[in-house]
Parts: sequence; structure tokens; C-alpha cells
Amino acid sequence: MLFRSLATAALMLTAATAATPAAMASPSASSASLAAIAITPVTGNYVISAANPSPLISGTVTELAPGATTPAPYADQTVVIEDSVNGEIDLETTSTGFYSYQPNDPAPGETITVQVPASATNEAAAAPTVTLSAQVLLTAKLSASEVRYGATVSVSGSVVSYAAGSGDRPLAGEPVQVYATGGQLAATTTTTASGTFTTALPREPAGLSWTVQTGGGPDLATATAMLPMTVDLPTAVTGFKATLSPLWQVSFQGCLGLVPGTPGYVPSLAGLTVQYAASARGPWHALGRVPTAQRSYVCGDDGRTFSGALPGRLNDAYYRVVYAGGAASAGSGGAPTGYLPSVSGTVHSVMRLDRITGFKVTPRAVRRHGKLTVSGKLQYYSGKKWLDLSKQSVLVILRPAGSKSWYWIARAKTNARGDFTVTFTDPVSATWAAEYLGDKTNLATVSPMLGVTVRG
Repeated sequence: MLFRSLATAALMLTAATAATPAAMASPSASSASLAAIAITPVTGNYVISAANPSPLISGTVTELAPGATTPAPYADQTVVIEDSVNGEIDLETTSTGFYSYQPNDPAPGETITVQVPASATNEAAAAPTVTLSAQVLLTAKLSASEVRYGATVSVSGSVVSYAAGSGDRPLAGEPVQVYATGGQLAATTTTTASGTFTTALPREPAGLSWTVQTGGGPDLATATAMLPMTVDLPTAVTGFKATLSPLWQVSFQGCLGLVPGTPGYVPSLAGLTVQYAASARGPWHALGRVPTAQRSYVCGDDGRTFSGALPGRLNDAYYRVVYAGGAASAGSGGAPTGYLPSVSGTVHSVMRLDRITGFKVTPRAVRRHGKLTVSGKLQYYSGKKWLDLSKQSVLVILRPAGSKSWYWIARAKTNARGDFTVTFTDPVSATWAAEYLGDKTNLATVSPMLGVTVRG
């Protein structure tokens, strides 16, 4: 009979030496004269389920003889299975040292250890103990996979366990844990008699993936479910200003931030559009997008400033900024953080329309160094009719023949009737016009263009 353990062997050896004095004089076998045994288990599925009703425990045993450098198969030798349910079972290895064992009617919590007892020729060895567990099936879902920050969210589901002979059955009274991204425990609950559960989740300021977990311990396998959830943060556009300049440029500025009391920050200015309308009630039209590549500063509630200029469309218009919303890239939690749309307040900006009428250049052909007279009338529109604009500076400009650039050569001032006139030496054949640059209330305007030829 093989020794079942080193302790048993030691007791029997002690008894033998006590009965035989001669044996005491003989040196006992040292570990250096015994073969070293190594048990290499094959990683298996030790969860009992309908698809795996009798888990397989297998592996390979090798022995390293004294003085040898290469292990050899522990061929055609006995290994002992210590089964907490079925007791001690002897198995024979194959010629390659392979062993395998499948317990009859396995039970959750059953432990199985493969070992080789010590003998007169080899040392003892044991593989790590295997514990069988029952399969746990977890179903879980969120009440909403995308929520506005501050909304109540809950997770619910059911837990069943495999039982031999009866299949899956509800698992009652089983603890269920919910973890936030990073492993922080967020909520706990326990299944009902029917194996169901539900629990509320804490508010989160960013997208994440909840991890629902149940089972574990000596009898049950662990089951987990990953539930990604997008969190949408409410935004606000504040401090918006817009002004139409005399040169038909709408200059604007503002702050895109979060609603007060909302944690987080705005990561980008993408999605901002300036709109205009003839009435505060609309309809609204796109004036242009706010440039995203600009120097920006912290403002409002964890927001970012924005500014820019766009070509105007109306001299009397209402302006606003619309934020289309957006989403940050998914983080380690696997779900993005969303940013809800918002609209700024409405801003009104008005400038008076102007015109230069009756524009004349005389004569249209002059000799070199001859005199040229430019005249006209500057007016603004009152909303009903054109009125004379007095005491304003008007520039006389020219574009020399063959050139693409304009230059100003003389300045005239309008009288009480809005008329202006100026006479000067004509330097070159050119196209001529008069330009009014506007002021705080009047838009710039340019007269029609007239050509003059210089001869000689």
C-alpha cells in the first residue's frame, strides 16, 4: 500500500526503527536520493453548468530523478484524488504522465486536490486545490442609458443559478454590488425570492460604465455585467454681445459654460453658430460659425470665452448664439459625456444705411497736371426716406490704370445739405470714387466709380 502523506510515512518509519535496532544504524534515504515530482494542471472550466455538468480536472505529472537534468513523464503511476464529496480515489497516469478526473454528480463548493504521495523513491507533491462552483447568470439593465445630469437612474435585473437536475433556478437573497468606473462601490442590494433586484444609482458628472456583480464565494461563480451610460451636462451661453461696425462686420463675444451647480467643464467651442433675424421673434438665419481655433479663457461656470467677427447681412438685426451640443470622447468608462444644446439671449444692433448720390468727376479727360473736381451728396435712410447727412468727412479715392489697389488723395466735408466738392490736380489716369467710412451710427458707403484719362 502507498503512503498517503509524508506524515504517515514518517510515523511508519519511526515504528519500524523502534522495532528493529539494526535499522537505526542504517542511514535513511535523503531528499537528494529521491525523485522530485511536479504536477502541472491544465487550466479548466470549474463552473458547473448545463453545458459543463461535470468539470474536467486534468494535468501532467513529471519526475526528476536524482542527478538528472531533464524531467521525465511520471508514467503508469498512481496519483491520488482527494475529493471532499467522493473521498480518496486512485488514478493511473498514462505513458506521458497525463491524468484526468471528472467527479460524479459534482456539487458547488466541492474541493478536489490531485497529489502524489511520498514513496521510497520519490518525494510527495500536490497540485493547487480546485473548488467547483455553480454557474450564475446575471441580467441587468439601466432605466436609461443616456441621462441629463441630476436625473434619477436605477439598475434592475435578475440572478439565476444552475442546479444539477433542475436547471437554472432563481437565486434568492443573493447580494448584488454596483461599481462605478475605477472600482468604487456605488450601490448594493439583495435579490428577492424570485431572484430579481433593483436599486437606485448615485448622480454622476460624466459618462461611465457601471459594473454589476453578483455571486462568488465557495459555491457560486462570479457574474458581472457592464452597463455604459452617457451623462449629458446642461450648458448655458452667457455674456453674449454683438455689434455691427460701420464696415458691415458683426463683432461678437460671449461665454459657453455649464449651468450653475453642474460639475465638469466645457472641452471645446465646436458647435457654436451666430444667427441673425430681422425680428426678435425670428425667423433665424445662420450668420456663421464661431471659430474653434482661438485663444480662450476660463469664464462662467467652468466655461470658455469665445469671440470673432462675421460679415453682416442687415443694417438693423437681432443676434444670438446657438450651441448645438456635443459629446466628449469616451473615457476609460467606455461612455461619453454629452453636452446639451443651449441658446444665448438676443442682442439688437442697428446702423443707419448711407449712400452717395449725384457723384460727378469733371472733366473726364484732362491734360497732365490739370485740375479735377469731384462732387456729390451724402445721405442716410431714416426708415421712411433719404435725408442729408451733414458735417461728415468723405474721402476721394482712385485706382490707377493697371493697378488693383485703391488710394485716397483728397478729403471733403459735407455741408448742411450733405453736399461735398473738392478740386485738385489729377496725377494719373485712374478710376475714381468717393468713400464714406461711417461712424458710430452710420454705415460706410462708396459712390459709383468713374474713369478719368490724363493726356499729354
